Amino acid sequence: MKILASGMEWAKHRPGGLNHYFADYLMAMNQCGHTVEGLISAERKELEAPSYIRDVITGSAKLGTYQRMKFFHTSIRNRTLAFQPDVFNPHFGLYASLVSRRVIPAHVPIVSHFHGPWAQESLVEDSGNQLTKFIRYQLKKKVEHTTYRRSDAFIVLSNSFRDILSREFDIPKESVHRIPGAVDIERFRPSEDRSSLREQLGIRKEQKVLFCARRLVRRMGIDQLILAMTQILREVPDTLLFIAGQGALKDEYERLIDEHHLRSSVRLLGRVSEEDLVRWYQAADVSIVPTRTLEGFGLVTTESLACGTPVLGTPYGGTKEILEPFSSELLFRDGTPAGIAEKVISVMKGECSIPSREECRRHALQHYTWDKVARSVTSVFEQAIQQRKELVKYESSLL
Repeated sequence: MKILASGMEWAKHRPGGLNHYFADYLMAMNQCGHTVEGLISAERKELEAPSYIRDVITGSAKLGTYQRMKFFHTSIRNRTLAFQPDVFNPHFGLYASLVSRRVIPAHVPIVSHFHGPWAQESLVEDSGNQLTKFIRYQLKKKVEHTTYRRSDAFIVLSNSFRDILSREFDIPKESVHRIPGAVDIERFRPSEDRSSLREQLGIRKEQKVLFCARRLVRRMGIDQLILAMTQILREVPDTLLFIAGQGALKDEYERLIDEHHLRSSVRLLGRVSEEDLVRWYQAADVSIVPTRTLEGFGLVTTESLACGTPVLGTPYGGTKEILEPFSSELLFRDGTPAGIAEKVISVMKGECSIPSREECRRHALQHYTWDKVARSVTSVFEQAIQQRKELVKYESSLL
């Protein structure tokens, strides 16, 4: 099967859940035997990527959003003619919004990966006045509506996002297929010598380590986690919190750490390399996912589990869907500082029984591998191709 997919940026240039998923997903589909092409915006940065990844951007001028949209439209149109895909598979609605049915042949289904409600996510982070925020939200949602009404089928990573897609965009639930995300189980694996690794990272044997890998934006709940540390340290003084990630709120969080005198216990690591990300998962006693809202899946959760490290998370969206079937003890009662602190203290003191490191690794291997995802996606594509053929045949009979 020939699959033409469009994403956002290349993961090594701009880390993020969608970008990492897109890279690993295309590799899995390629290894499954499909012929794939992935279109992304590298914006003239050196692209160290597999040969099936193409940068849609040409020229040297700094681009705005609309210019990037036009580049995606042109590239998708040209590659559709040259590559002749069996399926068009967009992963970001905005960059596929200019791609009408006139660009994609009638017999080729459009199967969209829905990674989240772009307009809603932007609204949460928007710092403008109420009227400006509302106008921007309505414009963005209209763009999403325009894109999604062309799709034959959808793939989501969680029931939470399936419900949002159906409710917010009037998409029939029978057109939406839930296929959870996955993790590279060879890269994300337990350390062969965890004690030595912790020593290399400057962690003393008696210290308890919490690790959080999130973008530093409001909906991720990092401020609530930092505030929770004031309570955690009163009960478990040797606890350290390391937070990996970049974002607009870095300076605000640095001030919050200083205001609460947490400098010796809480550290913002900034962007970490892929190798160091694995090392921090392996070294941590638990990972924390404090997301407040719109958590569609959370690849960080499966990455940590694959490294053998238990995850404590908020009882919302995709985080709840991953953790609750494994162990409800891994969920906070809510996303407040008190709710986070209560569970962390209980776990650190051994008062709450959570899955072992071996059980975490085993759970990831059983449920979140890319070969499972590739097989499931292939089945959705095959169904969409057949339905498209039947639709074209039916429409032809009416002429």
